[in-house]
Amino acid sequence: MDDSSFPGRGRSRAGTLQLTVLALSCAAGLAHADDVSEAAKLFRSLDAELRVTGMTFVGSRGAAGEFVLRAESAVFLPEENIAELEEVEVVSEKGSGEGREFEVRCDRGELNVETSDFLAEGNVRGMTSEGQLYQAPWVRYEHAQSLLYTDAPVTMQDDAGRFRGDGFRYFVKERRFRLLGNVRMEQVQ
Repeated sequence: MDDSSFPGRGRSRAGTLQLTVLALSCAAGLAHADDVSEAAKLFRSLDAELRVTGMTFVGSRGAAGEFVLRAESAVFLPEENIAELEEVEVVSEKGSGEGREFEVRCDRGELNVETSDFLAEGNVRGMTSEGQLYQAPWVRYEHAQSLLYTDAPVTMQDDAGRFRGDGFRYFVKERRFRLLGNVRMEQVQ
């Protein structure tokens, strides 16, 4: 039987070792964005996908802080440079130990490992650095703009009360939360 017809067969021992080390690093929570991007180049040539249980992804922004994503399970799709995630928690930390910028928890997610953009779906809930708690069906984080947002119905609670709106924008660097359209206050009992 010719092994070369199976995905990933016929790769070099060095390639196999790199894949194994990356998989173990992801599982142990030690892989960083640069490591995953380098491995993506190798995976693309193999027509393969990587399945990981207990994944931790760290996107470092130097002195500006880091983006830490944890997922119960993940499937890395090298052609798209996307990781499909289940049971996800994302924490964006400010630099120099200054605290959190935001948190997101969700049932499913999708991470672009090149850009650190993230889509959270299913029972999405989280908190901003200013203490606003939010819930929505989906939330997206665009790393280059430092923007966390949704255009779906959202519930937000802070010291002023509980509100509903047609979406929100959280400007991470400015620490500014804005509810969008049809904003109404709810009576909290």
